[in-house]
Amino acid sequence: MRTLTLLSLMSLLIFVAPGIAVADEARTVSVDGRAEIVTPPDKATLRMGIEARADSVQAARDQVSDTVARFLKLTRSLKIPDDRVSTAAAIVRPDYDWNPQTRERRLLGYMVTRELVTELTDLEWLGQLTESALELGVNQVDPPMLDTSRRTELERQALAEAARDARDRARALAEALGASLGEVRTLQASASFRPPMPLARGMLAAEADSGAETYQAGQITVAGSVTASFDLVLP
Repeated sequence: MRTLTLLSLMSLLIFVAPGIAVADEARTVSVDGRAEIVTPPDKATLRMGIEARADSVQAARDQVSDTVARFLKLTRSLKIPDDRVSTAAAIVRPDYDWNPQTRERRLLGYMVTRELVTELTDLEWLGQLTESALELGVNQVDPPMLDTSRRTELERQALAEAARDARDRARALAEALGASLGEVRTLQASASFRPPMPLARGMLAAEADSGAETYQAGQITVAGSVTASFDLVLP
């Protein structure tokens, strides 16, 4: 009797369980949202270098030191604060020539280099600073790293616009399917920063007879990207 009762109870559970344990699968729509904000740069970091070779370390160091002194005089004449100008310590290395026949190397002299880093908050001086530095003896110039003081603010704005774009895309899909848009389920977001494209190609490569007035900073692009999923509410 007891065995029969247990078998009857198990049969009842097998019959009832599918109806009470399986819920409707969630209906969602996943979309990407994007936004871009373009803004002019308002600050720059300019890295330059001075390299000199001489028969002695002292002679090479003197050449570099003289150029650094002239460069600092230039930045002060442009009203650039000293705390925005960094002059790294000198790096000294011997310069050798290799003779493949004798398999010996010969000391040619010594190389001394120093790096100069200038932070500009007034881009009006970017061209003049670069051109004048080259005339003073600076012989290594990297493309300036342009930025905006509003980067954090613009990244947040781009993310907000990307989120709204994702919501609008999801709503359009929902309406096309005869449904309405429900609550957001998942959300992933990221922001990116792109400096002016001409910089990567060498903004400093102006025509030979051009001067500081040919320098153009270009535009910065701040982009926001969002991936989101929303509930689909069926009528």
